[in-house]
This record gives sequence, C-alpha cells and structure tokens, in this order.
Amino acid sequence: MEQEKKSIIIHYIKEFLVAFTGVSILIILLWYHKFNFSVKLLSLWIFIFNAVLFSFWLWISKNKTWEKGIVGIYFILLEWIILIGGR
Repeated sequence: MEQEKKSIIIHYIKEFLVAFTGVSILIILLWYHKFNFSVKLLSLWIFIFNAVLFSFWLWISKNKTWEKGIVGIYFILLEWIILIGGR
C-alpha cells in the first residue's frame, strides 16, 4: 500500500512539472513578444512544448528503438506542419 501511494504521488509530481513547464514556456514567449498573442506565437509554443513532451517521453519510455524512430518521424512531420501553419 505504501509503495502504491508513493508511485501515485510521483505520478502527480511529474504531471505538475510537465504542466508547469508548458505554462512557463508560454509566459516566457509572451514576455519575449511583449505580450502580443498571435497565431505565430501559439504555433511556436506548441512546437517547443511538443519537443519537450517528446523528449520526456523518449527518456522514460521503455519501447523498442524502432518504435521510437517511427514516433520520431511522425513528430518531425507534425512539427513541420505546425511551423508551416504558423507563418
């Protein structure tokens, strides 16, 4: 029971840190762009935050290398579409 409680607490700490990282990135980008919210800023935030999430997933994932490669190719294509759409 104690081990289960610890793993639940660790899970919620990870979730909080991911959400905090996303909000922090958005605040930093807003500050850098003098708090002018635009589609370009939103696509840049999505691009950076997706890269952070993907890197985190690669770090904790126990999937096979080829599976990570396929997801990496999908990630690159998705990010390219996001960057093109933000122009």
